[in-house]
Amino acid sequence: MKYIFYLILGLSLIWVGGLFYFIYDLSQAQPPTDEKTDGIVALTGGNSRLQEAVDLLEQGLAGKLFISGVNADVTDEELHAVLGSPQNLIDCCIESGSMAQNTVGNAQEIALWVDRSHMSSIRVVTSLEHMPRALIEMRRFMPNTKMIAHPVGQWRPENIRLMSLAREYSKFLVSSFRNSLLDLGSNESHMENAAGEENK
Repeated sequence: MKYIFYLILGLSLIWVGGLFYFIYDLSQAQPPTDEKTDGIVALTGGNSRLQEAVDLLEQGLAGKLFISGVNADVTDEELHAVLGSPQNLIDCCIESGSMAQNTVGNAQEIALWVDRSHMSSIRVVTSLEHMPRALIEMRRFMPNTKMIAHPVGQWRPENIRLMSLAREYSKFLVSSFRNSLLDLGSNESHMENAAGEENK
């Protein structure tokens, strides 16, 4: 029983230490560059993300914008009203998807759009605390696509929401662990296939 207590205590201390490093890492985030990309992708979760993505499109930092995770009950007219963009820009350059229900779904939906649009680079727009997990999931489905992180919101220590950051950090750990297992399984499969080829 004593060993179980020490194990739980040790894991808890590691988790807390990791959380503070996660917060520190967010505080060190650098402003995004003005480098142009083939497309801009915005993950829904707040109107500020959408407005930032539209502003980037209007600045000419990419030729197209894709909004992932739009509520299926939201009509095109309602979405366009929120965006406030000229109709000609909406018609030529803005697309949206309503398949995604979570971050993994966002990554899958965006990957389909990137592949369909034949893009090699994208600018990712989401909140600062969500960005690490979003990039992990997106790189799983688009390993060869160049991504520029464009977090929305500036880091302000006085605005730290510890419980919200703790939840996001825990989800980030799950994503990291799952993707590490998937990478390990993929590497083992490649090694088995290579060994099989050698034995033929």
